[in-house]
Amino acid sequence: MLLTWTRRILLVLPFVTAGVLTFLIGFADRLHLRSERFAGYGFLFGIPWAWLVDRGWFEHVHSRFAQSLVGYAVVLWIPAILYSACLWLLLWPLGYWVRRTRV
Repeated sequence: MLLTWTRRILLVLPFVTAGVLTFLIGFADRLHLRSERFAGYGFLFGIPWAWLVDRGWFEHVHSRFAQSLVGYAVVLWIPAILYSACLWLLLWPLGYWVRRTRV
């Protein structure tokens, strides 16, 4: 039971991180605060996946709002999906092993 909740929390954690960073970047931008620090945290969050995400798959969009959504997706949300998928792949054999040892 504890492993199930721990696994669920770990799989949601990248999405919570991406959501908090999206909120902070948007909040700092709206209030004209120095958003470089929050943007730096966002890039730090997505840097392990930069080689995969930064391939020019997304063309330039002429709408500023749509371009910012593509930017948030590339920097925060696609890496969150990749982090969660990797954590799931790491935790899946562990759950199988725990179920097998209980029987």
